[in-house]
Amino acid sequence: MPRTSCNILIELLCITLLSTVAGGAEENRFKININGMDLWFDRQTGSLEYLASPATGVLLDGTQQRSGLLDVAYPTKEFTPLRLASRFSKAQLLRDGNALTIEWETLGPSRSIFPLSEGRVSARVTVRPARDGRTVILSCQIENHSNTPIPQVLFPDLWGLTPSNGVGGTELRLARGVIHPFTVPFRPPESAPPYYDRVGWKEYPAEGGYYSQNALRWLDFGGLWGGLSVFQRKWRTEDRPDVLTYRAEHDPMHLRLAWQHKRQIDPGQIWESGEFWLTPHPGGWAKGIEVFRDYVQQVNPPRALPTHIRNGLGFQTIWMLQAPEKDSAKAAFLYKDLPRVAADAVQYGLDELVPWFWNSGYFSMPVHFSKDLGTEKELLEGIKQAETLGVNVAPFFSIHIIGAAGKYGVTPGHDDWTYHTELIPQFRPYYAHDLEGTFIDDDNPLWQQDTLATLTDWIKRGMASFSFDQFSYKETSGLKPGLINTIEQVRAVAKSKDPQSTFGSESCTDLEWDSSLLDYTWNWVDYQDAGPLLSVLRSPRLNCNIDDSPLAVKKCFAEGLYLNVMPSEEDEPNGTALVSERPQLATALKRMAAMHRQFLAYFIEGNALGESVLDQATTAFVRAYQLRDRLLVFVLNDRPEPQQVAVRSDLSLWLPKGSDFEVNYFDEHGKLLRDSSLEGTHWLAATDVLEPVEISAFEIRSRRNER
Repeated sequence: MPRTSCNILIELLCITLLSTVAGGAEENRFKININGMDLWFDRQTGSLEYLASPATGVLLDGTQQRSGLLDVAYPTKEFTPLRLASRFSKAQLLRDGNALTIEWETLGPSRSIFPLSEGRVSARVTVRPARDGRTVILSCQIENHSNTPIPQVLFPDLWGLTPSNGVGGTELRLARGVIHPFTVPFRPPESAPPYYDRVGWKEYPAEGGYYSQNALRWLDFGGLWGGLSVFQRKWRTEDRPDVLTYRAEHDPMHLRLAWQHKRQIDPGQIWESGEFWLTPHPGGWAKGIEVFRDYVQQVNPPRALPTHIRNGLGFQTIWMLQAPEKDSAKAAFLYKDLPRVAADAVQYGLDELVPWFWNSGYFSMPVHFSKDLGTEKELLEGIKQAETLGVNVAPFFSIHIIGAAGKYGVTPGHDDWTYHTELIPQFRPYYAHDLEGTFIDDDNPLWQQDTLATLTDWIKRGMASFSFDQFSYKETSGLKPGLINTIEQVRAVAKSKDPQSTFGSESCTDLEWDSSLLDYTWNWVDYQDAGPLLSVLRSPRLNCNIDDSPLAVKKCFAEGLYLNVMPSEEDEPNGTALVSERPQLATALKRMAAMHRQFLAYFIEGNALGESVLDQATTAFVRAYQLRDRLLVFVLNDRPEPQQVAVRSDLSLWLPKGSDFEVNYFDEHGKLLRDSSLEGTHWLAATDVLEPVEISAFEIRSRRNER
């Protein structure tokens, strides 16, 4: 159709209108660059609408309707879901050089038809550069001048995050786990989940110690091509925020990521968020975590672990006798067997032994030895003999749950952990209550007194190392938890007897506190993707539990986890077999123990990089370590078929620039198969054909210091 003068006029009017709208949108954005990061805020509301950096490209691309920064719950009598948020408010933006202050005299409500209580809620957010030249610091203050308590704060509230590393490659990396948020279906096509159980909001709680994916107040959003690391600078405070994510079905390619603070702000109170540090970075999460690791080392300097724990591959756990069992003929191991177990374990690089159910009954104090397993003399002599063989013994105590709870002024409860292979079902049948009791809070003075007395009594008898069930405690602002105080006293007595004594436990509350006291964890976990935790914390050594899987052995070894080996007899509890009775397990352990010794410096002095060493995903399990001017890269074939694996990395992110490199390639016996030279920083290599469950290693050394 020929263009008429009318058509042309309409087109010109449309172009003019679009230009005006676009120009208006640009004029409505307050733009600032801080330490290389572009941040754009809505001039009217103060919400963050855009975030980008040269290292990452665009990370957040919001709109006036899909943007955030601060959001609080404000439940009123008329409307419980009411919110006050930056996007509903009128803000004042004040620039001071390279910093920005955003003030809301009154935070606006999500609904205007409901009456609000008297007064107002005001807030201030500051945005400023960190001295490191790469980080932006956000902090928030809220003043509640109203009559309504505020039970929840979302800050920072980043709404509009994009799949910057591609839909499948963009990750939300937590301290102990990874989520691919843009690949999760909203609802399985064959089901009808209730609306509140679709993707929508997902919560990652901060509490739970090593059991929590959100185990440290740090995360990374991005992937192998770059990302944004965020952490809260409030080490060992009790107000650790949960992490929340949200995706909408109508807008699935934008993610909302928020930190949830549950501390209530009562009328007349002022709340402070502390500093949140945002660091954009090239490469994977291990590049962004550097700022957080430096901070943690300042506030939580690495402490000396017992030498065999620091240097060790792992430990062994044995079940000596099932809890309700009274027939010594049914015992898997007796006290006199401890040296035999130790002699077996030490062949496979296991130099710590944790016996469970060694005593006459759990959930009670004082703790008595079990006459069904031998004499007290046999127990203590067995521990000594094991130590002469190179294996430290740390018997397991479960005294946080107490059966006779009335002594401690609490109501008897029904926390039931009864099990036996002849019960039906084997765990917690409704009619069995042998291991039932009440959890005693760690701030109970009498329980603290009995715990200290019980453990120090065994130290005096000759038992200096312990494993402890349920390392759980209350956290109160400005105070050291009661359990931490109690076990510090126990450890002081134990170390006076044996400076290399150990204390391991089940981490259940907060790894920030646990790191000050625990040498290793004993949690019910299998392999964990825990690279960020290992990169930041030298203690405690984080366990993974292994029955008889060679693949689990090699994954946990490559990850840098502390192997808790507990092979079982058929149809019997964990830890009822010797390692040597499982030949495939024994072979895998022996090989990984040798490789662990060969590359020990990387594990105890280096920084864990996880798979971040790669600049492109590969078809195998890859984990790496950086030790000054060298890298160690493990490649494990975790697939059921043989394969040759290609790996590639930008070495400039990890090793000195302006250097060339020596590359050595090792098989899983630690044998050097070949060496080569590399000029430049773009490393591309291929393994030999790896059989299923076969591991190999590349060691890359800078030659700069050799010139």
